[in-house]
Amino acid sequence: MHQSILGSLGLLAFVVVNAVPATAGSITASSIWNSSNAMQRARSRVPAGATITKSNCVTVQVRLDFHYRCTVDYTTQTP
Repeated sequence: MHQSILGSLGLLAFVVVNAVPATAGSITASSIWNSSNAMQRARSRVPAGATITKSNCVTVQVRLDFHYRCTVDYTTQTP
């Protein structure tokens, strides 16, 4: 019985020590050229090693011109 409890505690300690918390963030960028340019600008600002989880672009009309705004959501693993 003691070995079973010690084994469970050992497994729990292994899981707790090896659990790596993740942080999330987002980057928004704009362009007057097109949505591809806005997306490229947003993606270029994502931290190295981060995983992009979602992206979205909207077109906004300002007077007679269009502006493009894209947001990229990402997660990172904290050491």
